[in-house]
Amino acid sequence: MKKKNVLLIAVAIVLIAVVASIVYIYWPKPGGGASISEQTLKPVSLRIMTTWSQWSADDFNRYFFAESGMPRAGVVQPSAAMILNITNITFIRVEDPKIWREAGLNGSVDGFIGQNRYNITTLCNEGALHPIQDPKILELAKYIPDALKGYTKDGKLCWVAIYFMPYVWLVNLDYAKKVGVEVPSTWSDLLKPEYLSIITQGAYLMAVYPVPNRDPMVNSVNTILAKYGWEKGWSIIAVVMGAASRLETSSKAAGDSVAFGKALLTVLAFDSAFTEYSMFPGKLDIVFPKNETGYWFTPIAIAANISSDRLDGMYRLIRWALTDMQDKMLFNRSGWSFNMPVLGFNNTSPRMAYKEKAIQNLFVTPTDLDLALGEAAPATTLYANILVSDKDVRNLLKEVVTKIIEKYKSNQISLDDYYRYIEMIGQPPKFKDPLTGNETTFSLDEARRLGNAIRSGAIKGEDLEKELKSAIINNLNTILQALG
Repeated sequence: MKKKNVLLIAVAIVLIAVVASIVYIYWPKPGGGASISEQTLKPVSLRIMTTWSQWSADDFNRYFFAESGMPRAGVVQPSAAMILNITNITFIRVEDPKIWREAGLNGSVDGFIGQNRYNITTLCNEGALHPIQDPKILELAKYIPDALKGYTKDGKLCWVAIYFMPYVWLVNLDYAKKVGVEVPSTWSDLLKPEYLSIITQGAYLMAVYPVPNRDPMVNSVNTILAKYGWEKGWSIIAVVMGAASRLETSSKAAGDSVAFGKALLTVLAFDSAFTEYSMFPGKLDIVFPKNETGYWFTPIAIAANISSDRLDGMYRLIRWALTDMQDKMLFNRSGWSFNMPVLGFNNTSPRMAYKEKAIQNLFVTPTDLDLALGEAAPATTLYANILVSDKDVRNLLKEVVTKIIEKYKSNQISLDDYYRYIEMIGQPPKFKDPLTGNETTFSLDEARRLGNAIRSGAIKGEDLEKELKSAIINNLNTILQALG
């Protein structure tokens, strides 16, 4: 009898332990992700159009369907897919926002992940996205900065970012001391005589790299134009990124250039800057330009013409993306942890120490201006790249700016005249429009028209580049003559 009782007690203990483990695993956690109640929901598969790379889509699925449930502390947990009862996610990689619009309206997909602010806002305005009305998501969205979410014209939540990446300055503190300047806090600081005058010592304010297809450079150009206006914005780009810069071949080369004391600063995605900073923490610093930090983000949204079952499935996925994904997948998963969570209440990554500073300084371009700059992007990117990368233009820019500095330092011109000449550099030049053959001015409206013409194939980028370069050189030679 004693042996039998002992055996029964042992079996009972094992059963209690198993039940306790199951209860612990499935019991709803305060502030956590999905609960066991979601397992009782109808199974659903989702079709999501994305700009993610094939690697990103595949790795997301590996984590979501399997590795999110890997054993922890000896306890096997269900994967995110099991908890949410999402049986499959098919990712359809498409870059063209016109195809996204069609897919949202015709119901061929259930949701979207990706696109830039311009494109996702356009999709929202054109009715291709379903308003997000889930109470849990709306509650979470209250804690997401305005810069990282979007609304319909009648005030309904249209999309939310799931992570973002600020574009920051990597600054060499030793170099700043060497050339005798303080660490700047804004782009306009770099136009001040005390900063620009370092080029007369053979020093460089910036390490830059070609603009096209380099997100930190493209984003910085748009942020500067949006913050400072068309003319002053181009002055900053031409003077700081052109005349006072050291041209490198890539963002990696620019980061190394700053790290090894060849320039004061460069603009990088936060993850690249953090990597460089981690190697030389006493020598380098990460600076978020004050109230003008650019950024990109990855939004998630729902297709307009979605069925009720799949709508519920998208809500489950978005809730998970704003909870467990923030604290776990974006915490320590290789390839994802370099992104900044939009929430991440329980994310303990050391990079989270920079999140608040980033959010405080994000520059949000007004929607109408953002849409205008988005239309103009092919033309503005081309124009900026002439200022940054063209050898003839760079040399002439440096000659003009050096002469302005020398005249100011020798008291031949006043501080007001100094800035007047600097602003002249950014004045939009008159040029021959390759589309019409007429002379026109490179205004924002013209840039929008030309940007759309490049997209449609009505003009070639190289033809526009030739005309703009000629106009820029003529403008700079006119300033040189005025300086005497």
